[in-house]
Amino acid sequence: MTYTLPNTEDKSNYVEEKFDEIAQKYDRFNDVITFGMHRYWKRFVVRQTGLRVDDECLDLCCGTGDISREILRQHPDCKVTGLDFSAEMLKIAESKNSSNSRIQYLQGDAMNIPFPDANFDAVTIGYGLRNVPDINGSLREILRVLKPGGVLVSLDVGKVRLPIIAELNNFYFFHVVPLIGNMLMPGQEMFQYLPHSSLKYPNQELLKRMMLEIGFQQAEIHDFIFGASTVHVAYKPVIN
Repeated sequence: MTYTLPNTEDKSNYVEEKFDEIAQKYDRFNDVITFGMHRYWKRFVVRQTGLRVDDECLDLCCGTGDISREILRQHPDCKVTGLDFSAEMLKIAESKNSSNSRIQYLQGDAMNIPFPDANFDAVTIGYGLRNVPDINGSLREILRVLKPGGVLVSLDVGKVRLPIIAELNNFYFFHVVPLIGNMLMPGQEMFQYLPHSSLKYPNQELLKRMMLEIGFQQAEIHDFIFGASTVHVAYKPVIN
């Protein structure tokens, strides 16, 4: 069965609708396809934020709140805001909140972040940049809401550089992953979208260059499993 990605104009509505549909099985799906490794990568993301007491962090495209809760676990004295398009994902995130949690969840758009300039010390985003209609536009919004010296930490799929391993990774991502998704939710085309959305997503070096061109002062790349998963850490310049 062939699959066609939604065009740029339709992407936001498509992503919101489809993530609502798979919300109940999303965590299990991630655990299965990454063999649980996504939880380690998310802990790594939070360690890169360098948050301090009373700092504020925005977890953009927060989904069911894995990174939001990890931020609070590592930095219990910080204020955490989780923002996501999907109301169903947010319901699950909120259901996992403890009674004294300092996480606030909001429905919102990564292309139009509903906060003033220079509001956050850190922004995290897990598997979210790949789903926005305009990566540059979203990066500009993230840069806008970061305080000077603030940090963006993004986790997403990357490009494997070694040819043989790249072929194995592509086979797994494009054939095994949709099969697993179809076992969890038969007929759900979102599990075809997930690998196909990686085709137009920039490789590690290109995304780093985009971050620097937008205005981030420096950007670092941290690859996992030969680059199949990657973390970018980028900093907003400090005003002298």
